[in-house]
Amino acid sequence: MNMIGACWMRRSLGEPVSALLIDSNNSIIAGGWNGILTKWSAEGDEVWSIQLPDRIGSISVTENAVYVCAGLHLVAVNSNQGELIWQHALEGSADEVTTFNGLIYATSSVYDIEHNDFIDSAIWCFDSKGEKVWETHMDERPWTMIVSSDQLLVGLGRPKMGAGIVENDGSLTYLTLESTSPVTTGTDSIEGAIFGHANGDLTTSNHKVLSGLGDSISVICATDSKFITVGKDNELTTLKSNFEPQWSSKIGTISTLCSGFLVDDKSTIWVGIQDGINGLLKVIYQGDGETISSMVCGKVNCIHSNGNRVAAGDEKGDLFVWQDEMFNRRLTSNVSDDNDERRESMRERLKSLRKR
Repeated sequence: MNMIGACWMRRSLGEPVSALLIDSNNSIIAGGWNGILTKWSAEGDEVWSIQLPDRIGSISVTENAVYVCAGLHLVAVNSNQGELIWQHALEGSADEVTTFNGLIYATSSVYDIEHNDFIDSAIWCFDSKGEKVWETHMDERPWTMIVSSDQLLVGLGRPKMGAGIVENDGSLTYLTLESTSPVTTGTDSIEGAIFGHANGDLTTSNHKVLSGLGDSISVICATDSKFITVGKDNELTTLKSNFEPQWSSKIGTISTLCSGFLVDDKSTIWVGIQDGINGLLKVIYQGDGETISSMVCGKVNCIHSNGNRVAAGDEKGDLFVWQDEMFNRRLTSNVSDDNDERRESMRERLKSLRKR
């Protein structure tokens, strides 16, 4: 199947895409390496675009606002008009943002080039008006924030490592994980919070569920189908809900990974693979590792799905969006790739005419 022809929407951000989010209304919000933040409606029309201070690294949304990490800043933008509401410079780079119980949480870190390590990290809490509620500093960098079982958790690096529950007053209740390696990533699942480690270990808050062989875990995808897929340097491993291995495959250098919508009533994972100067996007059945479709593009920096749409952004500034019904229909149809390409060319011409 021609994946370009199966695209529900294709747009250009005008700079490399560094962060993506599809909200519950199917609106798409994309941020770029040079600080552009743009929102498109569910119908594919540009709603607004705003220039922010620096590269967009993380996006979170509420009903009325979009919150982003932009270089050193945590920024709030009105979701309807795209106007700046407030922004705060954090201490060091703003790494990740999330919303929880009506508050906005962000992590930051300070990297010392001479020591070749992080020398200070912090968790920040703001209300919706931009008033700081508290800030908590620590020696360990919080590499991931996870909302799980009505708790906000962070996975920690050296020296203490392990994880922490972020309490309402900003204090941390530390959790000792069954691994001596720093946490690199994590996610929520039907089994609760899962943490990936620098040595390849996979842990829950209670026990180690997978022993690593030295390759760092960069991303974890857990789906409603109860499968858990772990991405390492160039290898995908999918586990069953009891954490027994389902399948494993070396597919090339993984740049990003995300669960997608159902294809033929089966769960999927969408994988960005670096292929020399280009990128490769693959759609894979999560249950057995079979490749459904793939396409060559720029290096894929980010993929996001809300369950019925999947968006991918690449180094060339291209944004691709697929919709579940259209993707499934194209996959089972007999429409030729030539016809798909002609339709895509017609879409691009119509889009150009709209902008005049």
